[in-house]
Amino acid sequence: MQLGDPIPKPCYVILHIGLGPSRDDESNGLALIVKDGERFVLSDDIWIERLEEQAAKNVQKACEPPHYNIGATEHDRHLYAFVRRVPRGETRRYEGLEVLHGVLALSRLIQPTSIGDRYCAHVFHYGLPGSAVYAIQYRGISPDVFLSRKQRDWLTVEDGEALRRLMPWLAKDKDMHYRVHRAYWYHEYVMRSSALDIRLPLVTAGLEALINSDKNDNKKQFCSRVPQLAKACGIAFTDTEADSAWKLRSKLVHAEAFLYGLDTILPATEHLDLYEKLETILRSTVRQCLLDESFGDRFQNKDAVEAHWPLKP
Repeated sequence: MQLGDPIPKPCYVILHIGLGPSRDDESNGLALIVKDGERFVLSDDIWIERLEEQAAKNVQKACEPPHYNIGATEHDRHLYAFVRRVPRGETRRYEGLEVLHGVLALSRLIQPTSIGDRYCAHVFHYGLPGSAVYAIQYRGISPDVFLSRKQRDWLTVEDGEALRRLMPWLAKDKDMHYRVHRAYWYHEYVMRSSALDIRLPLVTAGLEALINSDKNDNKKQFCSRVPQLAKACGIAFTDTEADSAWKLRSKLVHAEAFLYGLDTILPATEHLDLYEKLETILRSTVRQCLLDESFGDRFQNKDAVEAHWPLKP
């Protein structure tokens, strides 16, 4: 920085900590969305960047507990960071940060990753060596995001391009259909829940938010329409799987058992496979609604649901 240069502006930064792609992943077209020093621009004031090493260490140090009388060995463990400039003339604390969290939630519709809230910070002079970093700590919600099992835990350039197409949904004057909005948030609740006994009822609730059009015959609506959603998204999902999912959901919702006690409905070894299909159907349907608004209109209201997703006889 030269004398007379403008002071760098403050930014919100959320780090993605984790293991990146292997050489095999990169050779298969699954390289990380950015390399050192690069930016993947999502909007005028939001981007994804691989931070300079010391800057990344400073954010990690600010956000981790200092412990007592224990030496810390600093390593840069971040893959990349989501960054947003702090809005000019902010009138309340952390104004605009909710938009950056919205970007993360949208990114999980493209590719679920474990980026959460633990490494969220306000960098006072972004890009200035030694800038003060204020850790933003969250209470009352899970700061972590959980993947159901080993999955690709990073975004690629292709993922980033799809995310760009979703960015208009962050505008205040652009509203999702109410059903789609509820399903979108249930997907985010699922991502922030660690126990499969909780995730399965939440993911079925997200699907019900999309397809329930009548207060009666909830099982029939679920078992008729969820396979149709799966087919529309190119996912193999049978009527038998829908029936098993509803039975497991009902036992869990009514606290009749935990999953480990429901192997008479479905063997325990198959619970996770079934859950992951449900999660994929929910995510794929919501994503398609946002990428293709004519598809989203199929969930505009009760009449649209009944017209496009008819119940089986």
